[in-house]
Amino acid sequence: MESPSHPPQKAIGILGALPEEVAMLTAAMETCSIHTHLGRQFYQGSLAGQPVVVVQGGVGKVRAATTAALLVAHFPLQGIIFTGVAGALADHLHMGDVVLAHAAIEHDFGTGRPEGFVLGIDFIPELRHPLAEADSALYDLIVAHPERIPLHPLQGRDPVIHQGLVATGDVFVADADLRRQIRERTGALVVEMEGAAVVRVAQEAGIPCLLVRSVSDAGDDTDFLSFFQTAALNSAAVVRTILQNLPPSLP
Repeated sequence: MESPSHPPQKAIGILGALPEEVAMLTAAMETCSIHTHLGRQFYQGSLAGQPVVVVQGGVGKVRAATTAALLVAHFPLQGIIFTGVAGALADHLHMGDVVLAHAAIEHDFGTGRPEGFVLGIDFIPELRHPLAEADSALYDLIVAHPERIPLHPLQGRDPVIHQGLVATGDVFVADADLRRQIRERTGALVVEMEGAAVVRVAQEAGIPCLLVRSVSDAGDDTDFLSFFQTAALNSAAVVRTILQNLPPSLP
């Protein structure tokens, strides 16, 4: 009698906006094959003992949403992780710190009124609150064991892991006044350009999603490139720790 066959374990999809944010992950993969969809290269294989699919999705909400939708459509997934850097909105964050979230808000999605910009479109019920929130299974797993994550020091201090909201918009924030406005408008800890789009796709697909964003700048005129590489390394370190501690399947 033939033994019953078991379906292969579903993969964790890992996205990053920039090449540097995923290169350290793809370089460490085993049994890797490359699949191309709409010009994007999806690296399928194993990392830290887990089946993964890693892809660079591009900068901005449109590119990120397209890539996440392709990932969901072409690969069986048990979760999605978005890895990369972000600008700090909260004053207590420092370079290299990491923010974990399973929710993000589109800070530039709203209504332009004579009195100013208002988040959301209040006359369309489902668009009143531009918050995207995915299944929290991955988030719950990693925040329960933050002490296991090795992070690279920056500016003479050991980075700290935080949990909180991520703000997403199609603008690179390099202005202190705009930074203050986004912080006051959303209450988010960091600002970036892709997270909400990825969370939205995961939400609609019913797949757990985790945003891992390492602080690379202060959302003002700080030189983004000065700390980018180390911040990206810290985000990737969190991702690898998550994979090393994943159960056989998410709840």
